[in-house]
Amino acid sequence: MTLSRREFLKGGLAAFGGLAGGGFSAFAVPAGTRQQRAPKLVFGVLADTHFRCDHEWRRGVKSDKFFVAALEYFRSRNVDAVVHCGDMADRGLVEELQRHADAWYRVFPGDKAPDGHTVEKLFVTGNHDAQGWSKNMDWVKFVPDASEWPDKILKFDMARHWERIWGEKYEPVWRKTVKGHDFFGMNWIENAGGEGEAALMRLIDERAPSDNPFFFVTHDRTHGTFNKAIKNHPGAFGLWGHWHLSAANWNTVQMLNDSTPGVQCPACPAWWREDGKWMGGGDDGIARAPLEGKLQGGRWEQGLVVSIYDDRLAIERREFSEGGSLGADWVMPFARAEGAGHPFSKEELKKAIGAPQFRDGAKLEVSNSGPGGIAVKIPLADGNPDSRVYAYEIAVAGEEGSRKLFKAVYAAGCNMGTGREPNGGATTLEIAASELPPGKTLTVAARPLSSLGTNGRAIAKEVESA
Repeated sequence: MTLSRREFLKGGLAAFGGLAGGGFSAFAVPAGTRQQRAPKLVFGVLADTHFRCDHEWRRGVKSDKFFVAALEYFRSRNVDAVVHCGDMADRGLVEELQRHADAWYRVFPGDKAPDGHTVEKLFVTGNHDAQGWSKNMDWVKFVPDASEWPDKILKFDMARHWERIWGEKYEPVWRKTVKGHDFFGMNWIENAGGEGEAALMRLIDERAPSDNPFFFVTHDRTHGTFNKAIKNHPGAFGLWGHWHLSAANWNTVQMLNDSTPGVQCPACPAWWREDGKWMGGGDDGIARAPLEGKLQGGRWEQGLVVSIYDDRLAIERREFSEGGSLGADWVMPFARAEGAGHPFSKEELKKAIGAPQFRDGAKLEVSNSGPGGIAVKIPLADGNPDSRVYAYEIAVAGEEGSRKLFKAVYAAGCNMGTGREPNGGATTLEIAASELPPGKTLTVAARPLSSLGTNGRAIAKEVESA
Protein backbone atom coordinates (compact mmCIF):
# COMPACT_ATOMS: atom_id res chain seq x y z
CA MET A 1 0.00 0.00 0.00
CA THR A 2 1.36 3.43 -0.98
CA LEU A 3 0.76 6.25 1.49
CA SER A 4 1.17 9.94 0.88
CA ARG A 5 3.40 11.86 3.30
CA ARG A 6 0.31 13.53 4.74
CA GLU A 7 -1.32 10.17 5.45
CA PHE A 8 1.85 8.84 6.99
CA LEU A 9 2.38 11.91 9.16
CA LYS A 10 -1.16 11.63 10.48
CA GLY A 11 0.06 8.42 12.11
CA GLY A 12 -2.42 5.77 13.07
CA LEU A 13 -2.17 2.17 12.02
CA ALA A 14 -2.04 3.06 8.35
CA ALA A 15 1.59 4.09 8.78
CA PHE A 16 2.40 0.46 9.50
CA GLY A 17 0.46 -1.12 6.68
CA GLY A 18 -2.95 -1.34 8.26
CA LEU A 19 -2.36 -4.00 10.91
CA ALA A 20 -5.40 -4.26 13.11
CA GLY A 21 -5.45 -2.91 16.65
CA GLY A 22 -6.95 -4.55 19.73
CA GLY A 23 -10.00 -3.80 21.82
CA PHE A 24 -10.19 -2.13 25.20
CA SER A 25 -11.80 -4.71 27.49
CA ALA A 26 -9.82 -5.18 30.69
CA PHE A 27 -10.89 -8.77 31.21
CA ALA A 28 -12.60 -11.50 29.21
CA VAL A 29 -15.28 -11.83 31.87
CA PRO A 30 -18.38 -9.82 32.75
CA ALA A 31 -17.57 -6.71 34.75
CA GLY A 32 -18.65 -6.26 38.34
CA THR A 33 -18.33 -9.84 39.60
CA ARG A 34 -14.80 -10.52 40.79
CA GLN A 35 -14.41 -7.51 43.05
CA GLN A 36 -17.69 -8.20 44.86
CA ARG A 37 -16.82 -11.71 45.98
CA ALA A 38 -14.04 -13.06 48.13
CA PRO A 39 -11.92 -15.70 46.40
CA LYS A 40 -12.36 -19.32 47.43
CA LEU A 41 -8.62 -19.96 47.36
CA VAL A 42 -5.50 -17.77 47.03
CA PHE A 43 -1.99 -19.10 46.54
CA GLY A 44 1.41 -17.70 45.61
CA VAL A 45 3.62 -19.21 42.92
CA LEU A 46 7.42 -19.14 42.68
CA ALA A 47 10.00 -21.00 40.63
CA ASP A 48 13.75 -21.18 40.13
CA THR A 49 14.99 -19.31 43.17
CA HIS A 50 18.42 -20.99 42.75
CA PHE A 51 20.08 -20.29 46.08
CA ARG A 52 23.73 -21.00 45.55
CA CYS A 53 27.14 -20.84 47.05
CA ASP A 54 29.60 -18.46 45.46
CA HIS A 55 32.08 -19.90 43.01
CA GLU A 56 34.62 -20.36 45.78
CA TRP A 57 33.41 -22.88 48.32
CA ARG A 58 32.72 -21.61 51.85
CA ARG A 59 32.32 -18.00 50.83
CA GLY A 60 28.70 -18.25 51.87
CA VAL A 61 25.29 -18.52 50.28
CA LYS A 62 23.95 -15.60 48.29
CA SER A 63 21.19 -13.39 49.62
CA ASP A 64 17.66 -14.70 50.16
CA LYS A 65 16.38 -11.13 49.81
CA PHE A 66 14.00 -11.69 46.91
CA PHE A 67 12.63 -14.99 48.17
CA VAL A 68 11.82 -13.32 51.47
CA ALA A 69 10.27 -10.33 49.67
CA ALA A 70 8.04 -12.69 47.71
CA LEU A 71 6.96 -14.60 50.81
CA GLU A 72 6.24 -11.37 52.66
CA TYR A 73 4.07 -10.21 49.78
CA PHE A 74 2.22 -13.53 49.78
CA ARG A 75 1.71 -13.14 53.51
CA SER A 76 0.24 -9.67 52.94
CA ARG A 77 -2.22 -11.26 50.50
CA ASN A 78 -3.21 -13.81 53.15
CA VAL A 79 -2.49 -16.77 50.88
CA ASP A 80 -3.69 -20.26 51.69
CA ALA A 81 -0.65 -21.94 50.09
CA VAL A 82 2.59 -21.31 48.24
CA VAL A 83 3.65 -23.30 45.16
CA HIS A 84 7.35 -23.63 44.33
CA CYS A 85 8.02 -25.21 40.94
CA GLY A 86 11.54 -26.36 41.76
CA ASP A 87 15.21 -25.46 41.45
CA MET A 88 15.60 -24.19 44.97
CA ALA A 89 19.16 -25.51 45.53
CA ASP A 90 21.29 -24.40 42.61
CA ARG A 91 24.22 -26.75 43.27
CA GLY A 92 22.10 -29.49 44.78
CA LEU A 93 23.55 -28.78 48.24
CA VAL A 94 21.73 -29.46 51.49
CA GLU A 95 22.82 -26.04 52.76
CA GLU A 96 21.08 -24.31 49.88
CA LEU A 97 17.75 -26.01 50.58
CA GLN A 98 18.15 -25.29 54.27
CA ARG A 99 18.45 -21.58 53.48
CA HIS A 100 15.02 -21.73 51.86
CA ALA A 101 13.54 -23.29 54.95
CA ASP A 102 15.19 -20.72 57.22
CA ALA A 103 13.62 -17.93 55.16
CA TRP A 104 10.24 -19.67 54.97
CA TYR A 105 9.96 -20.12 58.73
CA ARG A 106 10.95 -16.51 59.37
CA VAL A 107 7.94 -15.41 57.33
CA PHE A 108 5.58 -18.30 58.14
CA PRO A 109 6.70 -19.65 61.54
CA GLY A 110 5.26 -23.10 62.05
CA ASP A 111 3.71 -22.83 58.55
CA LYS A 112 1.26 -20.30 59.98
CA ALA A 113 -0.01 -16.96 58.72
CA PRO A 114 -0.41 -14.09 61.21
CA ASP A 115 -4.09 -14.96 61.70
CA GLY A 116 -3.16 -18.54 62.59
CA HIS A 117 -4.28 -20.38 59.47
CA THR A 118 -1.89 -22.92 57.94
CA VAL A 119 -0.08 -21.91 54.75
CA GLU A 120 0.43 -25.14 52.82
CA LYS A 121 3.80 -25.83 51.20
CA LEU A 122 3.28 -27.13 47.66
CA PHE A 123 6.91 -27.64 46.65
CA VAL A 124 8.54 -29.84 44.03
CA THR A 125 12.19 -30.41 43.20
CA GLY A 126 13.82 -29.41 39.94
CA ASN A 127 16.85 -30.67 38.08
CA HIS A 128 19.23 -28.50 40.12
CA ASP A 129 17.85 -29.84 43.39
CA ALA A 130 18.11 -33.43 42.23
CA GLN A 131 21.36 -33.39 40.27
CA GLY A 132 23.17 -30.15 41.02
CA TRP A 133 24.58 -27.80 38.43
CA SER A 134 24.68 -30.54 35.79
CA LYS A 135 24.54 -34.28 35.33
CA ASN A 136 28.33 -34.38 35.45
CA MET A 137 28.65 -34.11 39.23
CA ASP A 138 29.94 -30.53 39.20
CA TRP A 139 29.14 -30.34 42.89
CA VAL A 140 32.24 -32.46 43.47
CA LYS A 141 34.29 -29.26 43.35
CA PHE A 142 32.28 -27.93 46.30
CA VAL A 143 32.31 -31.15 48.33
CA PRO A 144 35.47 -32.96 47.26
CA ASP A 145 35.36 -35.53 50.08
CA ALA A 146 33.09 -38.35 48.92
CA SER A 147 32.49 -39.43 52.49
CA GLU A 148 30.58 -36.15 53.05
CA TRP A 149 28.29 -36.50 50.06
CA PRO A 150 25.37 -38.22 51.85
CA ASP A 151 25.23 -35.39 54.40
CA LYS A 152 25.90 -32.42 52.09
CA ILE A 153 24.49 -33.37 48.69
CA LEU A 154 20.70 -33.70 48.37
CA LYS A 155 20.90 -36.31 45.64
CA PHE A 156 22.42 -38.96 47.89
CA ASP A 157 19.60 -38.93 50.46
CA MET A 158 16.86 -36.58 49.28
CA ALA A 159 14.17 -38.24 51.41
CA ARG A 160 16.11 -37.83 54.66
CA HIS A 161 17.10 -34.23 54.01
CA TRP A 162 13.67 -33.19 52.75
CA GLU A 163 11.89 -34.62 55.78
CA ARG A 164 14.30 -32.98 58.21
CA ILE A 165 14.24 -29.59 56.47
CA TRP A 166 10.54 -29.36 55.57
CA GLY A 167 8.96 -31.66 58.13
CA GLU A 168 7.13 -33.75 55.55
CA LYS A 169 7.71 -37.01 53.70
CA TYR A 170 9.44 -36.81 50.32
CA GLU A 171 7.57 -38.67 47.59
CA PRO A 172 8.19 -38.76 43.81
CA VAL A 173 4.56 -37.74 43.30
CA TRP A 174 2.12 -36.35 45.81
CA ARG A 175 -1.42 -35.07 46.27
CA LYS A 176 -2.48 -32.33 48.66
CA THR A 177 -5.88 -30.69 49.10
CA VAL A 178 -6.25 -27.04 50.07
CA LYS A 179 -9.73 -25.67 50.75
CA GLY A 180 -11.33 -28.30 48.52
CA HIS A 181 -8.87 -27.86 45.63
CA ASP A 182 -6.49 -30.67 44.72
CA PHE A 183 -2.83 -30.13 43.89
CA PHE A 184 -0.75 -32.91 42.34
CA GLY A 185 3.01 -32.56 42.44
CA MET A 186 5.72 -34.38 40.54
CA ASN A 187 9.26 -34.07 41.82
CA TRP A 188 12.15 -34.13 39.37
CA ILE A 189 12.52 -37.52 37.74
CA GLU A 190 15.35 -37.91 35.25
CA ASN A 191 13.18 -39.94 32.90
CA ALA A 192 9.66 -38.81 33.64
CA GLY A 193 7.94 -41.75 31.97
CA GLY A 194 7.47 -45.15 33.51
CA GLU A 195 6.75 -45.69 37.16
CA GLY A 196 6.68 -42.03 38.20
CA GLU A 197 4.28 -41.03 35.46
CA ALA A 198 2.07 -44.04 36.13
CA ALA A 199 1.94 -43.16 39.82
CA LEU A 200 0.95 -39.59 39.02
CA MET A 201 -1.82 -40.71 36.69
CA ARG A 202 -3.15 -43.11 39.30
CA LEU A 203 -3.36 -40.27 41.81
CA ILE A 204 -5.23 -38.09 39.36
CA ASP A 205 -7.57 -40.88 38.31
CA GLU A 206 -8.43 -41.49 41.97
CA ARG A 207 -9.53 -37.90 42.39
CA ALA A 208 -13.18 -37.61 43.40
CA PRO A 209 -15.41 -35.78 40.91
CA SER A 210 -15.52 -32.08 41.69
CA ASP A 211 -16.49 -28.82 40.02
CA ASN A 212 -13.34 -27.21 41.42
CA PRO A 213 -10.31 -26.87 39.16
CA PHE A 214 -7.23 -28.86 40.16
CA PHE A 215 -3.56 -28.13 39.66
CA PHE A 216 -0.53 -30.06 38.46
CA VAL A 217 2.81 -28.74 39.74
CA THR A 218 6.11 -29.79 38.18
CA HIS A 219 9.43 -28.26 37.24
CA ASP A 220 9.52 -28.71 33.48
CA ARG A 221 6.62 -29.69 31.28
CA THR A 222 8.79 -30.62 28.31
CA HIS A 223 9.13 -34.21 29.49
CA GLY A 224 5.61 -34.84 28.18
CA THR A 225 4.00 -35.90 31.43
CA PHE A 226 1.86 -32.79 31.55
CA ASN A 227 -0.24 -33.64 28.50
CA LYS A 228 -0.12 -37.40 28.95
CA ALA A 229 -1.33 -37.28 32.52
CA ILE A 230 -4.10 -34.71 32.58
CA LYS A 231 -5.19 -33.62 29.11
CA ASN A 232 -8.37 -35.74 29.41
CA HIS A 233 -9.29 -34.48 32.87
CA PRO A 234 -11.65 -31.47 32.87
CA GLY A 235 -10.62 -28.70 35.20
CA ALA A 236 -6.89 -29.43 35.01
CA PHE A 237 -4.45 -26.53 35.17
CA GLY A 238 -0.66 -26.85 35.02
CA LEU A 239 2.08 -24.85 36.75
CA TRP A 240 5.76 -25.26 35.87
CA GLY A 241 9.03 -23.31 35.82
CA HIS A 242 12.55 -24.18 34.58
CA TRP A 243 12.88 -21.72 31.71
CA HIS A 244 13.45 -18.47 33.67
CA LEU A 245 11.10 -16.54 31.41
CA SER A 246 9.68 -13.16 32.33
CA ALA A 247 6.01 -12.81 33.25
CA ALA A 248 6.06 -9.39 31.55
CA ASN A 249 5.59 -11.28 28.28
CA TRP A 250 2.19 -12.93 27.92
CA ASN A 251 3.67 -15.42 25.43
CA THR A 252 5.76 -16.95 28.19
CA VAL A 253 3.10 -16.86 30.88
CA GLN A 254 0.08 -18.45 29.26
CA MET A 255 0.04 -21.61 27.19
CA LEU A 256 -2.69 -23.92 25.97
CA ASN A 257 -1.81 -27.47 24.94
CA ASP A 258 -4.37 -30.06 23.86
CA SER A 259 -7.08 -27.91 25.46
CA THR A 260 -5.34 -28.15 28.84
CA PRO A 261 -4.34 -24.71 30.13
CA GLY A 262 -1.13 -24.08 32.00
CA VAL A 263 1.20 -21.33 33.10
CA GLN A 264 4.94 -21.02 32.62
CA CYS A 265 5.93 -19.55 35.98
CA PRO A 266 8.61 -16.81 36.05
CA ALA A 267 11.89 -17.07 37.91
CA CYS A 268 12.62 -15.46 41.28
CA PRO A 269 16.39 -15.97 41.56
CA ALA A 270 18.97 -14.08 43.57
CA TRP A 271 20.87 -13.72 40.28
CA TRP A 272 19.86 -12.91 36.72
CA ARG A 273 21.13 -12.33 33.24
CA GLU A 274 20.32 -9.22 31.25
CA ASP A 275 20.91 -10.49 27.72
CA GLY A 276 17.18 -10.21 27.06
CA LYS A 277 17.08 -13.10 24.61
CA TRP A 278 17.35 -16.21 26.77
CA MET A 279 15.46 -14.87 29.76
CA GLY A 280 13.15 -12.68 27.71
CA GLY A 281 11.95 -15.32 25.30
CA GLY A 282 8.69 -15.53 23.38
CA ASP A 283 9.32 -12.40 21.32
CA ASP A 284 8.76 -13.89 17.87
CA GLY A 285 5.89 -12.34 15.97
CA ILE A 286 5.31 -9.38 18.28
CA ALA A 287 6.58 -6.91 15.67
CA ARG A 288 7.60 -7.18 12.05
CA ALA A 289 11.19 -6.35 12.99
CA PRO A 290 13.27 -8.12 15.67
CA LEU A 291 13.15 -6.43 19.07
CA GLU A 292 16.33 -4.51 19.85
CA GLY A 293 17.99 -3.69 23.14
CA LYS A 294 17.49 -5.53 26.41
CA LEU A 295 14.60 -5.89 28.76
CA GLN A 296 15.75 -2.72 30.44
CA GLY A 297 15.92 -2.94 34.18
CA GLY A 298 16.80 -6.64 33.97
CA ARG A 299 14.49 -7.77 36.75
CA TRP A 300 13.40 -11.40 36.98
CA GLU A 301 12.58 -11.51 40.67
CA GLN A 302 9.03 -12.37 39.77
CA GLY A 303 6.15 -14.51 40.93
CA LEU A 304 2.40 -14.96 40.67
CA VAL A 305 -0.62 -14.77 42.92
CA VAL A 306 -3.50 -17.00 41.80
CA SER A 307 -7.02 -16.35 43.06
CA ILE A 308 -9.82 -18.86 42.45
CA TYR A 309 -13.45 -17.72 42.35
CA ASP A 310 -16.63 -19.70 41.74
CA ASP A 311 -16.30 -19.66 37.97
CA ARG A 312 -13.02 -17.94 37.12
CA LEU A 313 -9.34 -17.69 37.81
CA ALA A 314 -7.26 -14.53 38.25
CA ILE A 315 -3.47 -14.40 37.93
CA GLU A 316 -1.55 -11.42 39.28
CA ARG A 317 2.04 -10.95 38.06
CA ARG A 318 4.46 -9.32 40.52
CA GLU A 319 8.08 -8.18 40.60
CA PHE A 320 9.85 -8.41 43.97
CA SER A 321 13.20 -6.62 43.69
CA GLU A 322 11.68 -3.13 43.52
CA GLY A 323 8.05 -4.15 43.85
CA GLY A 324 5.02 -3.53 41.74
CA SER A 325 2.63 -5.18 39.31
CA LEU A 326 3.73 -6.29 35.85
CA GLY A 327 0.41 -5.22 34.38
CA ALA A 328 -3.29 -6.04 34.54
CA ASP A 329 -4.31 -9.40 35.97
CA TRP A 330 -5.20 -12.25 33.66
CA VAL A 331 -8.81 -13.13 34.49
CA MET A 332 -10.52 -15.93 32.60
CA PRO A 333 -13.67 -18.01 33.14
CA PHE A 334 -13.47 -21.76 33.63
CA ALA A 335 -16.46 -22.50 31.41
CA ARG A 336 -16.96 -21.58 27.78
CA ALA A 337 -19.95 -21.14 25.55
CA GLU A 338 -20.60 -23.80 22.93
CA GLY A 339 -18.59 -23.03 19.80
CA ALA A 340 -16.56 -20.28 21.44
CA GLY A 341 -12.77 -20.27 21.69
CA HIS A 342 -11.18 -21.81 24.74
CA PRO A 343 -11.11 -19.07 27.41
CA PHE A 344 -7.44 -19.75 28.14
CA SER A 345 -6.33 -19.52 24.51
CA LYS A 346 -4.13 -16.67 23.30
CA GLU A 347 -6.84 -15.60 20.88
CA GLU A 348 -9.20 -14.98 23.78
CA LEU A 349 -6.44 -13.39 25.83
CA LYS A 350 -5.76 -10.90 23.04
CA LYS A 351 -9.39 -9.85 23.17
CA ALA A 352 -9.11 -9.43 26.91
CA ILE A 353 -5.94 -7.35 27.15
CA GLY A 354 -6.72 -4.97 24.29
CA ALA A 355 -4.01 -2.62 23.05
CA PRO A 356 -1.60 -0.23 24.79
CA GLN A 357 -2.10 3.43 23.92
CA PHE A 358 -0.21 6.69 24.12
CA ARG A 359 -1.76 9.40 26.24
CA ASP A 360 -3.55 12.23 24.48
CA GLY A 361 -1.01 14.78 23.31
CA ALA A 362 1.98 12.41 23.52
CA LYS A 363 4.78 13.41 21.15
CA LEU A 364 7.93 11.85 19.73
CA GLU A 365 11.27 13.56 20.14
CA VAL A 366 13.76 13.06 17.29
CA SER A 367 17.33 14.34 17.51
CA ASN A 368 20.64 13.88 15.69
CA SER A 369 22.74 10.92 16.76
CA GLY A 370 26.21 10.25 15.39
CA PRO A 371 27.17 11.09 11.81
CA GLY A 372 23.82 11.43 10.05
CA GLY A 373 21.86 9.15 12.36
CA ILE A 374 18.84 9.92 14.53
CA ALA A 375 17.71 9.15 18.08
CA VAL A 376 13.99 8.56 18.56
CA LYS A 377 12.70 9.17 22.10
CA ILE A 378 9.30 7.57 22.69
CA PRO A 379 7.11 8.60 25.64
CA LEU A 380 5.63 5.89 27.84
CA ALA A 381 2.44 4.50 26.32
CA ASP A 382 0.38 4.14 29.49
CA GLY A 383 -2.86 5.64 28.22
CA ASN A 384 -4.67 2.31 28.56
CA PRO A 385 -3.77 0.84 31.98
CA ASP A 386 -5.44 -2.47 31.10
CA SER A 387 -2.86 -3.21 28.41
CA ARG A 388 0.74 -2.63 29.35
CA VAL A 389 3.18 -1.67 26.61
CA TYR A 390 5.92 -4.24 25.99
CA ALA A 391 7.58 -2.87 22.86
CA TYR A 392 7.40 -0.15 20.21
CA GLU A 393 7.49 -0.49 16.47
CA ILE A 394 9.06 2.44 14.65
CA ALA A 395 8.59 3.28 10.98
CA VAL A 396 10.67 5.86 9.09
CA ALA A 397 9.67 7.18 5.65
CA GLY A 398 11.69 9.38 3.30
CA GLU A 399 11.08 10.21 -0.35
CA GLU A 400 7.73 9.25 -1.82
CA GLY A 401 7.90 5.75 -3.23
CA SER A 402 11.10 4.80 -1.40
CA ARG A 403 11.27 1.93 1.04
CA LYS A 404 10.22 2.49 4.62
CA LEU A 405 12.41 1.42 7.51
CA PHE A 406 10.81 -0.65 10.26
CA LYS A 407 12.47 -1.12 13.64
CA ALA A 408 11.27 -2.46 17.01
CA VAL A 409 12.55 -2.01 20.54
CA TYR A 410 11.65 -3.21 24.04
CA ALA A 411 9.77 -0.61 26.09
CA ALA A 412 12.05 0.71 28.82
CA GLY A 413 11.28 -0.97 32.12
CA CYS A 414 8.63 -3.32 30.73
CA ASN A 415 10.13 -6.04 32.91
CA MET A 416 9.77 -3.93 36.06
CA GLY A 417 6.77 -2.99 38.16
CA THR A 418 4.43 -0.41 36.68
CA GLY A 419 5.40 3.09 37.77
CA ARG A 420 8.99 1.97 38.35
CA GLU A 421 10.23 2.29 34.77
CA PRO A 422 13.52 4.24 34.37
CA ASN A 423 13.41 7.82 33.07
CA GLY A 424 9.66 8.00 33.41
CA GLY A 425 9.30 5.10 31.01
CA ALA A 426 10.74 6.97 28.01
CA THR A 427 12.39 4.64 25.47
CA THR A 428 15.15 5.79 23.11
CA LEU A 429 16.18 4.02 19.91
CA GLU A 430 19.19 5.15 17.89
CA ILE A 431 19.13 4.56 14.13
CA ALA A 432 22.32 4.75 12.08
CA ALA A 433 22.49 6.88 8.92
CA SER A 434 23.12 3.77 6.82
CA GLU A 435 19.69 2.42 7.76
CA LEU A 436 17.64 5.54 7.05
CA PRO A 437 15.65 5.84 3.82
CA PRO A 438 16.67 8.56 1.33
CA GLY A 439 15.12 12.01 1.55
CA LYS A 440 15.74 15.52 2.84
CA THR A 441 12.74 15.17 5.12
CA LEU A 442 11.99 12.10 7.20
CA THR A 443 8.74 11.14 8.82
CA VAL A 444 9.10 9.01 11.95
CA ALA A 445 6.18 7.15 13.50
CA ALA A 446 5.93 4.85 16.52
CA ARG A 447 3.18 2.66 17.82
CA PRO A 448 2.95 0.73 21.10
CA LEU A 449 2.65 -3.05 21.19
CA SER A 450 1.61 -5.53 23.85
CA SER A 451 3.66 -8.71 24.19
CA LEU A 452 0.93 -10.49 22.21
CA GLY A 453 1.28 -8.01 19.35
CA THR A 454 -1.94 -6.08 19.86
CA ASN A 455 -1.14 -2.54 18.81
CA GLY A 456 -2.30 0.95 19.66
CA ARG A 457 -2.52 4.15 17.65
CA ALA A 458 0.73 5.57 16.33
CA ILE A 459 2.18 9.03 16.86
CA ALA A 460 4.44 10.64 14.22
CA LYS A 461 6.86 13.50 13.69
CA GLU A 462 8.39 15.08 10.57
CA VAL A 463 12.07 16.10 10.76
CA GLU A 464 14.79 17.34 8.46
CA SER A 465 17.44 14.70 7.77
CA ALA A 466 20.98 15.48 8.88
